[in-house]
Amino acid sequence: MTYRSPEKITNPWLKRYILIGYAAKGTIYLLIGVLVVQAAIISRQEATGTYLSLTWLASHPLGKLFVFFLAIALMGYVIRRLLQAIYMPGSSQVSGWKRFGKRVGYIMSGFTYTGVAYSAMNIVFELGEHDDTIEDLADELFEQPLGEWLIFLGGVATITIGIFYIFGAYTGSYISEFESAEIHRQLEQWSRRIGKIGVAARGVSFVLSGALLIQAAIVGNSELAGGLQNVFRVLATRPLGLLWLLAIGVGLIGYGLYMFVASGYRRYALR
Repeated sequence: MTYRSPEKITNPWLKRYILIGYAAKGTIYLLIGVLVVQAAIISRQEATGTYLSLTWLASHPLGKLFVFFLAIALMGYVIRRLLQAIYMPGSSQVSGWKRFGKRVGYIMSGFTYTGVAYSAMNIVFELGEHDDTIEDLADELFEQPLGEWLIFLGGVATITIGIFYIFGAYTGSYISEFESAEIHRQLEQWSRRIGKIGVAARGVSFVLSGALLIQAAIVGNSELAGGLQNVFRVLATRPLGLLWLLAIGVGLIGYGLYMFVASGYRRYALR
């Protein structure tokens, strides 16, 4: 691999693979969003997180083949995150601690989507029963000294990430720069708007997940700890919860569509 600068990739195949990874990520969020909206409208249907959404897709004709290709494509996004962690594009003026924080964030994101790709392969090849990793980890931490405090701090960190997403949605800092010469102006404006809505929806999901982690730490109940699936399950039981589900679902659909546009018109493959 050769790089002209931390933002530019000269290998066209690598750049294409990374952008395909963007499209794969967008597909997953679009799928989750559609199923969440459907669950909010049809009260007897449960909203699904990443794993169950992929399971639903795999249950349809040629679904397993599609999930398999999604897993392969998603690794392009993982490669992007790892390259970002190595080269830190666009961070030359960032202070040491901020650089460290961004690097850790890139690595954690890479591991997260590696886990999603693994889960997809698990579904395709029927490798075994899926468990909620966060809930399992909470179970183990509750058995350790200061485990409740670690879960509590994990909740605070998750809420902080969510707040950064919401703020980034407001400022537009989480929205990609597009190649202005290639993208139609109206498409660029439209994708930026729905991208901001989508990033905000992700931020709200993180805040809610973090709040549930804190609640789990306080009451000592690991069942409250979990990912998107757990957030949706708890929201469905709350007053106005279906409206929240609908809003988050629409936001995730917007984020998925934005990722499709970004996969075709991003100015920088890494930054």
